Amino acid sequence: MKHGDYRWRTALQALAMLVALAIPFSSRAGPLPIPFSPGTCDVPQTITNDKPFDAAQVADSFSNHECVLQTFTQDTTFYRYYSFPNLPNINIGRYLTTNFFDLNSDVIVWLALYPFPPNPQFQNFGYYREEVLVLAGTELFEGIAGPQPSTNIGSCYAGGAAQFFFAGANISNNASFTFSSAQALTKDTRYPNQYGVGDPCNVVPEPGTLMLLGIGAAGMLLVGVRRRKYG
Repeated sequence: MKHGDYRWRTALQALAMLVALAIPFSSRAGPLPIPFSPGTCDVPQTITNDKPFDAAQVADSFSNHECVLQTFTQDTTFYRYYSFPNLPNINIGRYLTTNFFDLNSDVIVWLALYPFPPNPQFQNFGYYREEVLVLAGTELFEGIAGPQPSTNIGSCYAGGAAQFFFAGANISNNASFTFSSAQALTKDTRYPNQYGVGDPCNVVPEPGTLMLLGIGAAGMLLVGVRRRKYG
C-alpha cells in the first residue's frame, strides 16, 4: 500500500470516529419539540380548587408532547422539588418525578424548570426535596420532561427525567397524596445568576455545534494530507 493511500485512509477513519463521537454527545440535548398534537398528551383542563394550570402548557412540558395516563396499582413513592417550604400559598405542586437529585442545578436541568420571569415567585430553584407517597388507584400522566419552554424563547434546558402530573381538581389536601417534610438540597454555587445554572442556553452543547466541530477538524486533517502529498 502506498504511503499516501494510508494517510487518506487514516484521515477518513478519523472523520468517521469524530462523527460517531458527536452523535451520542449531541443526544444529551434531548428530542426536539414537535408541534402540539391534541391526543398525544391529552391532559384535561380541570377547574381546580388549589393551584390552577394550563393543560396546553402541561402537554408542552412533556418530551414531544407525549404522555400516558397511568392508574397505579400499588402505593408508590415519588419526589417533588421546590423552593420555598415556608410559603404554603405558592407551595402546591402537581409535578412529581421518580428521579433522586442532591444538587439543585441538576434538578433545574433534568426537569427543565422554567428559567425566566415573568413571575419570579413561581420560579422553581430546586432548593428542597420531599417524598410524596401516592396511593394505589391514583391516576397520573406519565412521560419524560422535555426541553422547556419550547415555544417563544427557545428550548434551553434539555430535560430527560421521568415526569408525572396530577390533573385532578385538588392535590393540596387530597387523601391520595402524603407529602413528607422538606430536605434541603446542595445549592450549586458555580454560577453567578440567581437561577443557579448560568446561561441556560449553554448548559447542553447544541447537536449541530458538535457535529460541525468534528467535521471541521476532519476537514483540516484532510487538507493537511493533500498538501503534504502534492506540495
